[in-house]
Amino acid sequence: GIDCVGLSNKYVEDIRTDLAAECAEWGCAAVHVYSTHTHAGIDTLGLWGPLGVDGKNPEFQQTLVEGAFDAACQAYENRRTGTLTYSAAETVNALRDSRDPQVYDPFLHQLRFKPDDGSDGLRIISYTAHAESLRGDNTYLSRDFPGEMADIFKAETGDNMMYMPAALGGLLMTRDFCEEQGFYDYEQNMRYTGRLMADYLLAVPESEEVTIEPVMTSARTKFSIPLDNTAFMYYRFLGILDNTAVPDKTSGTGYALVSELSLLTLGDYTLTLIPGEIFPELVYGGYFDDDMATSPENENPVPLTEIAAKYGHDNLLICGLANDELGYIVPPNDFLLSPIAPFFDKIDDHKGENHYEETNSVGIHTARCIAEAFEAALKALSEDAK
Repeated sequence: GIDCVGLSNKYVEDIRTDLAAECAEWGCAAVHVYSTHTHAGIDTLGLWGPLGVDGKNPEFQQTLVEGAFDAACQAYENRRTGTLTYSAAETVNALRDSRDPQVYDPFLHQLRFKPDDGSDGLRIISYTAHAESLRGDNTYLSRDFPGEMADIFKAETGDNMMYMPAALGGLLMTRDFCEEQGFYDYEQNMRYTGRLMADYLLAVPESEEVTIEPVMTSARTKFSIPLDNTAFMYYRFLGILDNTAVPDKTSGTGYALVSELSLLTLGDYTLTLIPGEIFPELVYGGYFDDDMATSPENENPVPLTEIAAKYGHDNLLICGLANDELGYIVPPNDFLLSPIAPFFDKIDDHKGENHYEETNSVGIHTARCIAEAFEAALKALSEDAK
């Protein structure tokens, strides 16, 4: 897990390459890299430099890859036996969904590792919120509220913590708690948010933690997505975006992006590693009827939870921005572009709702490609089980 806004698959492959010899020695089956998606970090995607200029710093990117290598080596050296449990805590009126329909998962999901030797444990948290409680005017370098949570867990329980962003597309974020209380200090807002989220989980009694059977399986699917976003194409050929592009006559640009989706099963729980910011509707269901949808002629794919249920995977956990960053994964029936400057200018729909997310998406076919890759990975797991 890396505290950054996102990483392209190129840097994930760099990390895997650097770790190849160690993985062979350790018997490591796979390396997965996800980003916490903090908005208060260095530009690791290159999209926020001057117009037409790569915003990434090569020295920083190399430091990041080396840091991931060191962290993996330390993790292996510090491996211990213990018990893994699952628990969840429902957050109440804590999230803000910037786009209708109002669909999101209000639960903080927790995988908690308790070492047999009584040493410090580990909590892996999955939650449907951008790490953006400091908001857009912030100039601090920060881990945002997940970092505050981690500090609280360390101080009060000794446990370390990792934060995985879940289905946060449509711009799911935590509310402005301080603003609602009459003041506008966003550092205090970040600290309040971290305290609130930590307290939700600290209040979960151990009797409600479900022990996970120590059995893990994995599957990975490589797939391509038609690249319709002309802005992304320009960034790609200017060397700003690092994603692998291949010829594709079906796309609006003549190219497709190559990416990957992975599944990890932990006992009865299935962790889905999605390479982008997926809208919750595409995971859990819920969508506009034809009167409300901006593109009713386009059908949404079957929600991931329904696909998973067909294969007996009822306990689905989400980790977004994993092994790649494709931007927003938008429901096709509510996909709207500016007719004048598609993918460059955002536009408001007939409901007055802003469609910013489409300007940072690969295109309308992304949701379908993700659903197909997800089912392919589930089939691979089923075949392995046989």
